[in-house]
Amino acid sequence: MALERFDASALSYCLMGNHYHLALHTRRANLSMLMRHINGVYTQAYNRRHNKVGHLFQGRFKAILVDRDAYLLEVCRYVDLNPVRASMVSHPVDWPWSSYRAHVGRRVAQDWLDTPSVQGYLLGRDVENGRDAIQAGLRYEKLVEQGRNIRLWDIALRKQIYLGDDRFITKMQALLEADRVGAVEVPRTQRIAKPASIKTYVNSYQRNEAIVRACREGGHTLSAIAREVGLSVSRVSRILKKWDEGGEAKGKT
Repeated sequence: MALERFDASALSYCLMGNHYHLALHTRRANLSMLMRHINGVYTQAYNRRHNKVGHLFQGRFKAILVDRDAYLLEVCRYVDLNPVRASMVSHPVDWPWSSYRAHVGRRVAQDWLDTPSVQGYLLGRDVENGRDAIQAGLRYEKLVEQGRNIRLWDIALRKQIYLGDDRFITKMQALLEADRVGAVEVPRTQRIAKPASIKTYVNSYQRNEAIVRACREGGHTLSAIAREVGLSVSRVSRILKKWDEGGEAKGKT
């Protein structure tokens, strides 16, 4: 599957008549490769089904870098409200080709849709049972209803690419520069070396550090790490985030 192959997760989606919207969490600088794979595989399948050839999508995709702490949920509701804004339906629940129904608990989420993470952000903690899921669904329903008239891009988009404040923009630009430098400085033989197994990291470090190293050094996906250590994907994601912010204890929690 594309998302697992490229170590990413889908937080919301909406299929429209001639385009689609995705809110993705990518853990590596590989968004272009991921989108090229998704569009390429779909184009091939579409052409086979309809006996056509050539390109299906026009032009390159447009990407916005989002401060997840400030705007993640707003972006998700923006995505799910697209058919309402286009006057195709009066309520997002009436549009079956989006993540809305899964996020509010009207249907089971697809395996590739990370509804638990979205609901976790709504609750401020992991969803541990059906009652939590119901509560999160109600909160998302209310959140989306409150966003009908909010023009997110007009009020929050910065420099045509960032959803975040000046601090967020400075941080992202520094990371982009570091990625460019790092790609040159790391020897090729080191970049392609076979990574250690997740179990090796778990046996060598305390849990949280093992999770960080397995992801950052070993390149293992969050889903694989979560299975190995017995945590939810959203919990593993939060451990990584807290570690990056310097607020996560080095031992087990």
